[in-house]
Amino acid sequence: MSQKDQGMLTRLLGKYDPVLFYVTALFTLTIVVIGATNPEALGHYANIARNYISNTFGWFFVAVTAIYIFFGFFIGFSKYGKMTLGKDGDKPEFSTTTWIAMLFSCGIGVGYVLWGAAEPMFHFMNTPYDAVGGTKAALPVAIRIASLHWGFHSWMGYSIVGLCIAFPAFRLGRPMTLSTSLHGILGDKVEGHICSKILDTLGAIATVGGLSTALGLGIISLNFGVELIFGVETGIIGKVILMSIVIGIYIISTMTGLQRGMTILSNINIVVAISWCAFILFNGETNILLRLMVNNVGSYLSELIPMTFYTDPLQSSKWITNWSIFYWLLVISWAPFVGGFIARISRGRTIREFILGAVLVPSAFSLVWFTIVGGSAVLAEINQTAPMWEAVSADVGAGIYTLLGSFPFSSFMNVVVFVNMILFLVTSADSASFFVAMLMSKGAYEPKMAMKVVWGVFLGSLAVVLLISGGLQALQAASIVAGAPFGVAMLFMFWSLMKTLRSEAAKEESKQLIRTEYQENIVCPSEAA
Repeated sequence: MSQKDQGMLTRLLGKYDPVLFYVTALFTLTIVVIGATNPEALGHYANIARNYISNTFGWFFVAVTAIYIFFGFFIGFSKYGKMTLGKDGDKPEFSTTTWIAMLFSCGIGVGYVLWGAAEPMFHFMNTPYDAVGGTKAALPVAIRIASLHWGFHSWMGYSIVGLCIAFPAFRLGRPMTLSTSLHGILGDKVEGHICSKILDTLGAIATVGGLSTALGLGIISLNFGVELIFGVETGIIGKVILMSIVIGIYIISTMTGLQRGMTILSNINIVVAISWCAFILFNGETNILLRLMVNNVGSYLSELIPMTFYTDPLQSSKWITNWSIFYWLLVISWAPFVGGFIARISRGRTIREFILGAVLVPSAFSLVWFTIVGGSAVLAEINQTAPMWEAVSADVGAGIYTLLGSFPFSSFMNVVVFVNMILFLVTSADSASFFVAMLMSKGAYEPKMAMKVVWGVFLGSLAVVLLISGGLQALQAASIVAGAPFGVAMLFMFWSLMKTLRSEAAKEESKQLIRTEYQENIVCPSEAA
């Protein structure tokens, strides 16, 4: 590329890392081209890679999730918990309510809407342990498993990566990149180091695969919603149009900036989601659901350790591969962009506040959400008020709409859920594109709008191609293949964070000692007289 062209790109996109930009862009475009020209081959080889990683290294990723849960809670409730993500005196940029709403909107809300009714149905009909599938005894087990997948394991995965980035970035004034998390190991050599380049590239590729999966899953739900609400059958062209609409709204959102567009949409999203969840609770089997909720809290906490380490050693079924290992790899592939975005919006909060707000609050919400939405879906199947299993078996996107069909005002509520999903997809694209743009822009806290738009379009295009090449299986395979290498990188990030925390804690203790000695050596005027 000529110096003139390079200068034009810099003016348009801002200062950026050309190696990282072109490697990630080339990877994304290659997948898009292969998927567009030979979708069967892409789906075939992606599934081969997925099966190999899951069957051969599934035990490793189960262990990694256990490590980061222990590591995160240890840091949050240790002496390091009182340390601030930032300089002394830094205050939070966003209110606590807005901050929590933004957590849900950066990719996770899509999953809550799509899987809220569908996932518990799969576990109810094919229960891996503790109950016979399809029986009443399988109901609490199914809800507990869904809560596992969307509880501590997910939120700690995102949050601990966010903490690895946020602490050195805000505390030491480093750029907002994944490689900043290696400052504890590499010191001032972190910028430009080959390990930093590798980590940023792995994170960018994991983000591309992870967010494309989230967008693709959302399009599956929107696709069913369009057919149900508008009576229009959508094929490949319909999926492209839906994604184009999402990208269009996303561009409008990103033009207004993080403080306005993302903040407003996030608050709207969480209010709308809570509203229709409450609608299901109070118009359904309220007493049973409340009993189930209390039961689920106890069951989840008492069985947390056995469920965390469950690996099905003899591989008696494909359940662990298709569900838990898939979810842990999905969390790992989402961790760079969700964690990076959480890091960006968390300046001024203490580490303990960060862990409590970004892990415990969303996990508690997950327990409530899957008990109400998932429990209602299973009860509808048991009571034969809605053909839930038939619906989700045919199309996972049909779950929530089929459930709402058994409630009053179903037509109106279908529209509410449809709009909620669109907004969640927009904020997902916004947050992920924002993070990738930060990486490409050498950690700039406010990357250029053109950079965010470019990656929003790339991610949307890849999601459509993956859907065309193999639907849900291709999306799952993409997330696993993209996320696997980053799972290894996370261990080095944890090590680096501990070294940085110890170093900063030693500095704080030294300052405190000096202040104490100074105060003790002051001679009071009365004593001097």
